[in-house]
This record gives sequence, C-alpha cells and structure tokens, in this order.
Amino acid sequence: MIRGSLLLSALLALLSSTACASKEQLSNAELEGQWLYESHCAECHENPQPDLREQPPNLHGLFLRKSLPSGAPATEEQVRETIIEGRGTMPAFDRRLREEDVKSLVKYLRKLK
Repeated sequence: MIRGSLLLSALLALLSSTACASKEQLSNAELEGQWLYESHCAECHENPQPDLREQPPNLHGLFLRKSLPSGAPATEEQVRETIIEGRGTMPAFDRRLREEDVKSLVKYLRKLK
C-alpha cells in the first residue's frame, strides 16, 4: 500500500511539473483528475479518430457552455452521469473508475479552458 501511495505521489509531482489545464496551481484531486483524463479521455477527446463517423467533442471549456454536446445542461451531475453511463461511442466507466476518481475527473474538467 505504501508503494502505491509513493507511486501516486510521484505521478502527481510529475503532472504538476508538466503543462496544466490553466496557469493556476492544481489541487491533488485536480492533478489526479488530470492523470485520469490523460489516461482515459484524451486519446479520443483530444485527437481526431479517423475510424469514427462522429468525433468525440473537445472537452475544453465544457462548463463554460450552457449545454453539453448531448443537449443536456452543462452541470457536474450531467457530466458525472455521462462518465459513468457512457454516451454514443463513449464507453461507460462505471466499472473502471471509483466514485472518487469520477469526482477528481470532473474537478479537472472544470479547469480545462
């Protein structure tokens, strides 16, 4: 367990030294969210996927919009629901992420401008 904590601390330190979502300092939860985003989301949401008919939306500024690409209100609860249940070609993450992970991911998504 200590080894896992050390690994997480090292990852968080590494992420904090790389480009962040904004110039302000990220909290530990936001850093964890950044790592989760880069591990699970960025591949599709940051890079065009030539094999998909419909491209996943860019998530920068997600909470600055009135609605999500699905048309649902741009609220933390709606984003959380999308992460857990999936939508369209996006897989559900209910069995892949813990509730704490989803909260960290949503906190990080708030920072993406």
